[in-house]
Amino acid sequence: MELLQRIDLPAQTGANAAAPATADRPATGRREHKRPETQAPAAAGLEPAHDLAALLKAALGPRWALLHPHIRARFELAEGQAQAEYVGDMHQVRCTRLGALFARLIRYARVLPHHNADDVPFRFDVEPLRRELGWIKTRTYHFAQEIFSFRSRMTLGAGGELLEHFGGGLGMRVRLEVLPNRLVFVDDGYFLHWRGLRLPLPRPLWPGRFVLVHRDLDAEQFEVCIDVAHPWFGPLFHQEGRFQRLRG
Repeated sequence: MELLQRIDLPAQTGANAAAPATADRPATGRREHKRPETQAPAAAGLEPAHDLAALLKAALGPRWALLHPHIRARFELAEGQAQAEYVGDMHQVRCTRLGALFARLIRYARVLPHHNADDVPFRFDVEPLRRELGWIKTRTYHFAQEIFSFRSRMTLGAGGELLEHFGGGLGMRVRLEVLPNRLVFVDDGYFLHWRGLRLPLPRPLWPGRFVLVHRDLDAEQFEVCIDVAHPWFGPLFHQEGRFQRLRG
């Protein structure tokens, strides 16, 4: 079972990053999704402290202008919106036997599902933090066996790097790459976090190289592809699906 889909990332960012191109046309025969009920707008006096796009703007700097307009729009909140909500299907959720074992070992952190399944209904919610620049991200997989949901907190570090904090004390530094029609999230190392302290994890203890590709299809739809590959044991996880943002 081939899990990892190769993606070539540029060696340098900034002025050398690729400019956005016209969006690829989506494949035909896509599934239609009924729109679930959305959450009510934030109550008076509890409006978000910032727009979701502010975190990406701060992390990307001048490269924000290179990001495809459809992708930029997906992380912008309209007036009165408290969060962005995305729904769709994970067409493939795959893990090797070793990947499933690893997912079970860190199940307390609820970071990775250990299932292999097709066409899994999926929901992804992103809301801004109230007191600092950052996001709360909630992912929910509706497997036949169970509903697997987990949250993480993404913030901007003192040096301007993106930091993602998962449950159980696991954290990940995140590097962003802007490619034509794509925004790519790549791990830049892992750490343990506790009460504001960060302890870098040695490379042999890393869960694996994490790559998430957000690929624009059109103004409404986008694809997400996730791969985790260990430097010694090879590909462990692969997921891919098609989604859209709920409006209104």
